[in-house]
Amino acid sequence: MNTRDLEYFIKLTELKNFSKVAHEFKVSQPTITFALRRLEEELNAKLIIRFRAQKQLIITDSGQQLIKHAKNILQNYALLKKEITQAHLQKLNLGLPPIIENRYFPLIAKNLKQDHLLNKIETREYGSKTTLQALQNGSIDLALLASIDPLSDPNIQTQEFDRQPFAIFVSANHALAQKKEAYFKDLKNEDFVLFKDGFIHNQAFSLLASRNHFRPKVIFRSNGTHSLMNLIAKGIGIGFLTAVVDPPENIVKVNLLDKDVPHFVTSIAYRRSHIFNPLQEKILNSIQASLFSESSSAKS
Repeated sequence: MNTRDLEYFIKLTELKNFSKVAHEFKVSQPTITFALRRLEEELNAKLIIRFRAQKQLIITDSGQQLIKHAKNILQNYALLKKEITQAHLQKLNLGLPPIIENRYFPLIAKNLKQDHLLNKIETREYGSKTTLQALQNGSIDLALLASIDPLSDPNIQTQEFDRQPFAIFVSANHALAQKKEAYFKDLKNEDFVLFKDGFIHNQAFSLLASRNHFRPKVIFRSNGTHSLMNLIAKGIGIGFLTAVVDPPENIVKVNLLDKDVPHFVTSIAYRRSHIFNPLQEKILNSIQASLFSESSSAKS
């Protein structure tokens, strides 16, 4: 089956016009017609019914089935090309959300350096939700990412290495700094400074807000932990971050008293389809040894 024929077919079901599809792909109209004919002959099924008089295209049940599978085929093919290309490169692309990078990467980097592997990785820093998308589409080979529940993507293999609750972070001058604990419902009138989209914190924050039946007032969003800490320290707003973050002296971590506070679940993650070359396997083993030895030490 020709993947280009599938691309033509998907676009034809969207535009429902042979001429427009041909124009978009910069090919002749007969090219689109022949592609459709090849697919129908190969599958022994009518995929599209064409009413020339009414200038109308009807997608058959078989055609609907093909649309569903064709998109998956093209996605998997694109992923395959990326994986084959990256397999020849003597490096590993590692996704690292900022908080995970700050908390866990120094130990990883130390061990990678000892194993002469640190210069063999390239890191990509963005929030966990964006990191997961990059892992799914093949832009990175391996990720350390967070979720509020264990990941359930059947195409992604995960190994959880830590989990910490979320907490509130306030200026040392804030009234909550003396109490050091609070219920989320008591924060109804507070101003919040939070992360932008792409961070798992927002999912946990929205979950707590929904449970407590109010819409929090978010006055600013940032991609940087350091930026948020500066705003919190100045009393601009209070923050919502994982308890794994160690605040500076002028900021106090306030534990949440709510039952079932969401947790920041951190995991090593990679695609089940990815075949690690020998160098990448060494890097993976070093990262696993770093994280799971630290986890064992923390528990003991």
